[in-house]
Amino acid sequence: MIHFPLTWSGFHQVKIKYFLLIALAINIVTFTPFMIRNGWGFIQDIWLVAIIFSITNAVFEEFIWRGVLLSRFSEQLGDKWAVIITSLGFGLQHYSLGFSWAMCITFSIGGFFYGGVTVQSKSIIPALIWHITFNFLMVFSGLIISNV
Repeated sequence: MIHFPLTWSGFHQVKIKYFLLIALAINIVTFTPFMIRNGWGFIQDIWLVAIIFSITNAVFEEFIWRGVLLSRFSEQLGDKWAVIITSLGFGLQHYSLGFSWAMCITFSIGGFFYGGVTVQSKSIIPALIWHITFNFLMVFSGLIISNV
């Protein structure tokens, strides 16, 4: 069980799978206007890149940030501090990839949710599924590969 809308607190407790479905639905609704703007042709042109990037990137980042660092920091500092520290690091790491500070803050917030889901579920699988989906949506919306 996980709290909704946040992972440790909220007005309602839901099963992890329902939390994940709600999160994925929110992400899809949020990115849909950008994907429509880019058009079906753009998605058809980059679908293979989207698959390779989305899976490879998400597996790598989740293994490092939630699999290794979160579990190590949890042992030393407790779950909440571990989630906070790895979330900040996750966001800052994206600055080195050329993202704006605003996007890095957004990624830190996402990292907080990925970390919370990982701690509450005791598995990186829900965060990995969410992250892969988020990456697909970012690629198809043109935020990673622009439709120039």
